[in-house]
Amino acid sequence: IRAVSDNRDLAESSGIDVQRVVLTVWVAGSALAGFGGLVLAVTQSVQWDMGWSLLLTIFAGVILGGLGSVYGPIIGGLVVGMAAEVSTLWFSAEFKTAFALGALILVLLVRPQGILGVRQRIG
Repeated sequence: IRAVSDNRDLAESSGIDVQRVVLTVWVAGSALAGFGGLVLAVTQSVQWDMGWSLLLTIFAGVILGGLGSVYGPIIGGLVVGMAAEVSTLWFSAEFKTAFALGALILVLLVRPQGILGVRQRIG
């Protein structure tokens, strides 16, 4: 998977079946997403917007961690989760998402590429 992700042409010339790897990753990702949706649907009542707040905080964690790295979104998710949960010590739990997005804004003001993101040159 890593070889195909880094350089698709080199992986194919090394004898790796690129189409099979891509298909396997898509199937595994879809199965995990489906399982996550199933678990979420079992624990909560089904509504048309049931995943919106969860999706918003996941997106904030990924962007906060930095695109282009594997460990960045993990660290970003931890920072967003900690900011959301620690904020409930002083404020109502209704504002958890607001504090998570506030942490996103504060970090991106200091490091626009995210915590572990790579700074790219423009121009």
